[in-house]
Amino acid sequence: MKRRVMMAVALWLCGMGTTALAQPGTPVRAKLLVDSLFFAEPPSELEGASYEVAILKKDDGQTLLLVKGVRLGEESRKYAIPSSQVADATYWMEQAANTSRFLGMKIKVSRTVLKEGDRIGTFSVQATDGTTWTDRNTQGKPLVLNFWYTGCGPCIREMPELSGWVDSCPGVNFLAVTWNSAEEIRDIVERRGFRFTQVAGNSVLWRMFGVQQTPTTVVLDRKGVVRKVVQGTNPQKRDALLESIKQILTES
Repeated sequence: MKRRVMMAVALWLCGMGTTALAQPGTPVRAKLLVDSLFFAEPPSELEGASYEVAILKKDDGQTLLLVKGVRLGEESRKYAIPSSQVADATYWMEQAANTSRFLGMKIKVSRTVLKEGDRIGTFSVQATDGTTWTDRNTQGKPLVLNFWYTGCGPCIREMPELSGWVDSCPGVNFLAVTWNSAEEIRDIVERRGFRFTQVAGNSVLWRMFGVQQTPTTVVLDRKGVVRKVVQGTNPQKRDALLESIKQILTES
C-alpha cells in the first residue's frame, strides 16, 4: 500500500505544470509546500533527493503536497509563491505544522547518454514541414532540441513559454522532437501555438541522447557541442536554459 501511494505521489510530481496566472489580487492555488515555501512546480532540489512527503487535504477536495527534509537554495527560493498570494495559505501552514504522518521517498533522475561537453553525432531527420535537418546544416547556429510526447502534461504546458524563445533569440534553430506521428501532434501544436520546428515520428535523436524523461531540453552551440541538458521543467530550469541560449549568442 505504501509503495502504491509513493508511486502515485511521484507521478503527481512528474505531472505538475505551471499554474495559470491569476488576475491581480486573485489568490493563487499552490501545489507544494517545501521548506515552508509555496510552489506551483517542484523546485530543482527535489530531483534525486531523499525526503518525506505528506498529502494535505481540504474538505472541498483540494490537496497540497507537503515535503519535509529538503533545504532550498537561494536560487530556488526566488521562484516561491509569496504566501500573501496563496489561497488558504494560513490553513495549509497550520495543517503542515500539525502533520506527523509522512512517507519517505526518493525521486530518481535518469541521465542522458550525451552530456554537457559532448559533440552531437551524425544525424538526419525530416520535419513535418518537409525540411531536412542534419548535424551539418544545423552548425553555425545554436541548436535547441526539445523532446516531448503527447502524453506529457508538463511538455504541453510549457509550449507557449518555449515558443517565446523564437522571438527573443533569433538566429537559433529550434527543433521539437517527438516519437508521435505528425497527425497525432497536430492538434496540440496548433492549440498551444508551439512554434518550434516539429520533428515527428522519429527516434534517431532520442536514441542518440538516450532520452528517458520528458520534457528533456538540450542546448548546443554553433559547433554542435552540448552546452546544457535539462530534464523536467520548472521556471528555474526554463530560465537557465534561456540564459544558456543567450550566452551562446554572445559568443563569436
